[in-house]
Amino acid sequence: MIALASKLSSHELLEFRRISAYVYRCNKKWTQSIELSKGDRMWKDCIDTANESADPETIENLLRFFCDSSEKECFCAALYTCFNHISPDLALELGWINGYTHYVIPFFMQTFKQTHDRLKKLEERTAPPPEDGTQQDAIAGTYGNLGGFGNGMLMIENGGGMGMPPAMPPQGAAPGGIDMSGFGVNQQPGMMPMPNGGMPPQGMPPQM
Repeated sequence: MIALASKLSSHELLEFRRISAYVYRCNKKWTQSIELSKGDRMWKDCIDTANESADPETIENLLRFFCDSSEKECFCAALYTCFNHISPDLALELGWINGYTHYVIPFFMQTFKQTHDRLKKLEERTAPPPEDGTQQDAIAGTYGNLGGFGNGMLMIENGGGMGMPPAMPPQGAAPGGIDMSGFGVNQQPGMMPMPNGGMPPQGMPPQM
């Protein structure tokens, strides 16, 4: 096949030379195919071959060729067709040096659009999950109801509620809350208290 392409490359008819360029292209001979199409000014064949090669160096050489030959429209078409294989800095450099600003703008519009979409997807993927307000309210209510806080009053165990008066000691209890009824200190009203826990002092008869 390469021999056939080589033989047809110098044919007098254009279509045979295009067949030769196509055979080179099918055999991944990108440079030979593009050079043959350049000689016949078949710009579309050059651009399609460069795009199919997916080789940044081959595409860059074709872009520089279009700039050197002042083929502005072909330069813009190559940027559009080979968009996925062209570095933005290369397009900016060639457009600025050769004054092709208007022909480079569509390329950068598409580049910014894709960059924006990628960043947006990345932000959505890495964003923290939204907090559930209902769940937070339920947790707060649970903590509020623990330990008797549900009605707003602090309950102390074994001490009753706050603000309640202390219990009165039983009759016959000594100061300090000690029950002395078992020692016979249940006195009648009007009787004087006996010292020593209700026992009469020595040498004195008990009072009746």
